[in-house]
Amino acid sequence: MTYGDKAAARLQHIARASVTPEGVTRLPWTSQHREALGQITSWMQDAGLDVSLDAAGTLVGASPNPGGKPVLLIGSHQDSVPSGGGFDGIMGIVVGCLAAEALKDRVADFPFALEILAFADEEGVRFPTALIGPRALAGTLDPAALDMADRDGVTMRDAMRDFGVDTAETLRLARAPGDVFGYLEAHIEQGPVLEAEGLPVAAVSAICGISRFDLTVAGETGHAGTVPMAGRRDALVAAARIAALVSDEASTQETVRATVGQMSIRPGAVNAIPAEARFPLEGRAADDALREQFESAILHRAEEICDGAGCA
Repeated sequence: MTYGDKAAARLQHIARASVTPEGVTRLPWTSQHREALGQITSWMQDAGLDVSLDAAGTLVGASPNPGGKPVLLIGSHQDSVPSGGGFDGIMGIVVGCLAAEALKDRVADFPFALEILAFADEEGVRFPTALIGPRALAGTLDPAALDMADRDGVTMRDAMRDFGVDTAETLRLARAPGDVFGYLEAHIEQGPVLEAEGLPVAAVSAICGISRFDLTVAGETGHAGTVPMAGRRDALVAAARIAALVSDEASTQETVRATVGQMSIRPGAVNAIPAEARFPLEGRAADDALREQFESAILHRAEEICDGAGCA
C-alpha cells in the first residue's frame, strides 16, 4: 500500500468519528474526539513516536530526543465544523504521521527532533473561542478562555477536566522559541484556486486575520396584511441590504473576504413584520489595515442603511 493509499484509507476511517452521518461533526472534548484520538494514537505509534496528551488536549507524538535538539512541529486540528468535510484539519495530522513513519529510521540523523501535534480545538464551534492548543504552546492563551461555556453551560475547563486534561498545567505549556526548529501544516485549500490553476499543491504566503462583529438591526413589528408598505420599519429588509452591501463591497477588493453566514429574526412569523434582525459579520484579509478599513466603511454604511429604513 502506498502512502497515498494509506492516507485515503485513514481519512475515510476517521471520518466515522462523527455525530452526524453526513459530513463530519467532531467537537473537542467529546466521545467523538476520544474516538479520533484512539486512531491517531495508533498512527503515531506506527511511526515510532512516543504518545502523550498535553494539558491543552493536544495529542503529541514525539520522536526520541536524547540530545535535546530543537523540535520540528508538524500539526493540525482534529475537530470540525458541523457536517464539515473529511479532509479539513485531519488531513494535516494524517500527512504528519505518515511523514514521521517514512522518516522514522532517519530522524535521529536530522538536526531536529520531530513532534506530530493533533490539536483539540481550532474551529471554535463548541466554545466561543478557538486555537486553545496553539495559543498555549505560543504562550498567548488568556486564562479567561477556559471559563467560557458552551450552549449547555459546560465550561471549557470542566469539559477538559472530564476528558482527562490537567487544566492546572495548561498555561505552563509555552515553548521557548529556541526549542522550536519550525512548524509545518498540510491543509486542504478549501477553495477552487489550485484546481482552477491545475496545481496539486502550493505554499502559503500569508495567513488572514479575522474580525467578527455581532450586529443587531432594530425595527418595528406589525401585521403583514394591514401595515402599508410605505413607512414600514422592517428590520429584515435593512439587514438584507447590509448583507448585500458586504458581499458587493468585498467583491471589489481582491484580497478581502467578508461573509454574513447566519441571521436570526424576531418575531419570526410569516405574517409579522420583522422587528429585529441579528447577524454576525466576518471579515478576513492578510493585511490588517486593509481589513480594518473595509470593516469601518461597512459599519458606517450599515448605519446609513438603517437610518434610511427607519431602523436603528
